[in-house]
Amino acid sequence: MVEKEEVAKIDEFEITVCSRCNLIRLGNRWVERSVEEVIEEMVLRNARVVEEFNVTEVAISQEHCVFRGEISGDEVKILVPLKYRINKVLCEKCSREAGGYYESIVQLRAAGRELSDEEIEKALEIVDEVISSAPEDQKAFISKLERKREGVNIFFGSRNIGKKVSRMIMKKLGGSITESKKLHTRIDGRDVYRFTYSVKLPEYREGDIVEKEGRFAVVRNSVAGKGLDILTGKTVNLGNERVAVRREDLKSGVVVNADPNAVEVVCEDGRLVTTPKPSGAEIGAEVKVFEINGKFFSVYEGGQSSEE
Repeated sequence: MVEKEEVAKIDEFEITVCSRCNLIRLGNRWVERSVEEVIEEMVLRNARVVEEFNVTEVAISQEHCVFRGEISGDEVKILVPLKYRINKVLCEKCSREAGGYYESIVQLRAAGRELSDEEIEKALEIVDEVISSAPEDQKAFISKLERKREGVNIFFGSRNIGKKVSRMIMKKLGGSITESKKLHTRIDGRDVYRFTYSVKLPEYREGDIVEKEGRFAVVRNSVAGKGLDILTGKTVNLGNERVAVRREDLKSGVVVNADPNAVEVVCEDGRLVTTPKPSGAEIGAEVKVFEINGKFFSVYEGGQSSEE
């Protein structure tokens, strides 16, 4: 005859939960699971029943476990109270994050100008995208974000994340990257470095007017470095050309007279100016006007590009 208290037993167990992010430690990994799921898993792992007990059903709650089955043909229901402890700690990721740990810095700047709000917003979207794509990386976090007049500094727990972010920013916003490293400490005789990825966006943006080899071009793609010659409409490959006029400083106007070489434009302030004829512009065309060294130029935004 089997004594009832000996039929089923559940060893006491412990569940370790991060007090900051609520991840649960299973073995050497921190995973996103509910406490209820883990309790059920731990109960099944730690439960012991006698050989004579043919278990047909197990019901688990946070307080107890109910076993149903048969012993020697008799139906049996055994209720076993659960004994466990919830251990609250900081996971490795949260501990590093709380301590300001970082392995890399992405410094975002723009050549010869301040970053626009739109560029900063796009860069932070890229950061979110890269971090979200690395859920298993315990160092995939931002430890600090600095907004300065000259740009933005983003500190990352992982060198790899900083490297990926810098390259994706350059891919989507253009510019160049300079990589450097600085010795941080030595661990077990090994040098540990912190890496800085300096991303510098181009001075020009879409719509800006740049000067190249004495001619003016309107920027059409700052990432690819492409512009259009305002007079010929031909595609221009841009490098580090200086900005002649910012897009926000261009004035609107309408062409009221045109010949093969020049157009007359009524500007938004009522002035009538004469400019070299921009590619594609005819009478009635809306143009943008700018002045350089006392001479007026106009840009026809509806012009079609042509390859050289």
